[in-house]
This record gives sequence, structure tokens and C-alpha cells, in this order.
Amino acid sequence: MKALQPYQAAALADDVYALTRLSTIEDAIKYLKAEHGDYFDFSPNNMLKGKTGGPGFIKCRTAFGFALIGKQNSKFAGQAFIMFRGTQYLADWLTNLNISVSRTRSGQPVHDGFNTAFKSMLPHIKAFVSMAVSKRVTRFHCIGHSLGGALATICGEWIKSAHGMKPYIYTFGSPRVGLYDFSNYCTTRISDSNIFRAYHRTDVVPMIPPWPYVHTPVRGQDYYIPSPGLHPGAEWHDMGRYYNSVEDHSWAQLAGFREQEKTDKLIETWLKHDAPVALTITSIEWLSDALIYVVKKCLSGAAQIISKSYTTTMTLLDQLALILHKGINIAESISSWVGYLIVKIMKMLGMKRVIDTASMTREFIRSLLAALHGRVNQYAKKALSDVMVKGRAL
Repeated sequence: MKALQPYQAAALADDVYALTRLSTIEDAIKYLKAEHGDYFDFSPNNMLKGKTGGPGFIKCRTAFGFALIGKQNSKFAGQAFIMFRGTQYLADWLTNLNISVSRTRSGQPVHDGFNTAFKSMLPHIKAFVSMAVSKRVTRFHCIGHSLGGALATICGEWIKSAHGMKPYIYTFGSPRVGLYDFSNYCTTRISDSNIFRAYHRTDVVPMIPPWPYVHTPVRGQDYYIPSPGLHPGAEWHDMGRYYNSVEDHSWAQLAGFREQEKTDKLIETWLKHDAPVALTITSIEWLSDALIYVVKKCLSGAAQIISKSYTTTMTLLDQLALILHKGINIAESISSWVGYLIVKIMKMLGMKRVIDTASMTREFIRSLLAALHGRVNQYAKKALSDVMVKGRAL
């Protein structure tokens, strides 16, 4: 099977925002027919309607995308496309520290807000996929930007779980969707070669929710796109900007932009380095990788354990604090890495006091993790609030 080219996936991810850019559904469909009418039959009948709205907001049912089969005799004949747009409430969903986790059809743990929105569209998606399968369609493309990327990822996992087919998933500026087990399931069952995650370096949305949420694919290739600066730029989350960044490149060319992988040795060097830690995109990335590295030292398979045990009375932060605290008491070689990590977190939080590992109680570690999440979320929310929402940015 053949994947879409970057410009093809990006054009669909951008143009689905006609549903919010234009005044009426009729105007949106007219625009989409003008742009893509040679390949698809856009109509109110193939619109996806879903419930959206973050915590504290009244939920509303709205046009959220399209489920389409390519027209006969077109280059997309016999292929199915499910495309999703984003939402203006994304900042509130992603920066809510207490957001709950729920299970997908295959039992994998994901962000409950994303999962709830997807489930509100599921009756239409079920009917569409069943119809497409009856017509012997075997190539599915799930496409989305921002929240739409999160929904496309969950949709791809659902198609694999429900029908056994490996869809293509294309996301631009997507947040982290689920915990390790979800990302590992998608990476293993769907294959990282079928998942195309593109993101600008200074787009803040792919950085949140913070760990233990992880990106999909959890290993293998992603598509890093350089963008200027050390701090997030609101314009780099805009889907139109993503289209401009990828339109002249193949996936192989985009893969060549990737920076050097953070090896264990590099992470160890960063942890030991006694220097200030500013709140920047780069430092948040390093701290996230360092947190994963230290947690794995403390407890083999910690990411998987957290994924499987989140339903207990302990929150995700409680479990992280417990694992790190246990690490202090396992061995001196592990305790020292916990200490380095705690010092880095304290520096990012602007805390100057010195504390030895023996004084690091579970409650103290938990309070630091909560403060770190709060600081990163505040940083992200400010960046997102600077976006001029014109119907397509979020």
C-alpha cells in the first residue's frame, strides 16, 4: 500500500478547517468541492459530528471532519479517508493537570478528553468503516492537525483493533495522546512506517500533556521540522504554516531534518552538568527525556507499569513520585541519578535551596513534579493563548 505525500496529507488537514473558517456548512462544502471535488464527494451526509469542549465548558455538537471514499476513476479510488479538525478549547484540555485517563477499544490508556471526543463520533465512524470494508476498501488514511491529530491517532488504533487492518496515520502538531501501552500498541500493531507524525520544533502543543504521556510512534521515525527560536512561537502551530513547511518535501526529506538522538550518555552528561536550566522548548525536551531515563533506572519497565496501574487510587504523579522515591533506596548508583534529576527540576522551578537525597521524601518529590507540570502547562497555555484563532489555528 502507498502512503500519501506530505503535501497531500497537509492539504486535507488544512482544508478541513473550512468547517470553522467559513460562515456556514454550505459554504464549507462548496469550498471543499472546489478544492478536492475531483477526488471526493463532500456533503453533509459524510460529515463527522462530535461533542467538544474542555473542562468547564458547555459541550456542543459540531461538524468535526469528514469520512470519505475516493471517487471512482480518481487517483484515490478505493481508498478511505477520515479527517479531523482541531478545537479552540485545546489549551484547556491539555493544561488541565487532573485530566483523567480512559481506555480505548483495545484497552489502551489515553487522554480522556480526546477519547470522549472520538467516542462521540464513533457511531458514524463504525458505520463508515463497515461500509468501506463491504466495498473491499483496504487502504485507510486517518488525518488531522492539533486535536485532530490526536483523534486521527485514536481512530487509527480503533480501525486496527476493530477490523485488523493497518491504516495510515498522518498528524501535524499533535499533542501526546496516551500512555506507553497505547503508543506501543500503535507502534507495534500498526507499524511506525505507517505513522507520520510531523511537528515544528517550536510548536508547544507536541510537548504536552507532559510525561508519562508519550508520542506515537513510541520508537522509529518521526518528522521533525526545524523552526526558529528557543521559545514556542504561536504561528508555528498553525496548520497553514505546516502546509508551507512540508509542501516541497517528501517524507524521506523531512526525516533528514531530525536532530541527533539523545543517547543515554548525552542524557547523563546533561543531568550532571551544573548550569542554570531556563524554561525553554529545548530544556523541557531534555528534562522529559531525563525523567524517562531516571524512572527506567529506578524500576524496570516503569512506563509500562504506570500504564497498567493508573486505575488505582494513585494519580499518575503519585506513581511517579513513588517510583523515584523507591529509586533513592535501591542503590547508591541509582540514588545519585534521582538526585541529579531533582536538582534539574528545582533549577527549572527557580528553587535555589540545596537538598540531599536522604531528605527527598515522597511528598517532596510529588510536590516538585506537580509544580513542574504546572509550570510547563502555564508556559504552554500562554503560548497557545497567543494564537490568533481564525478557525484553523487550533
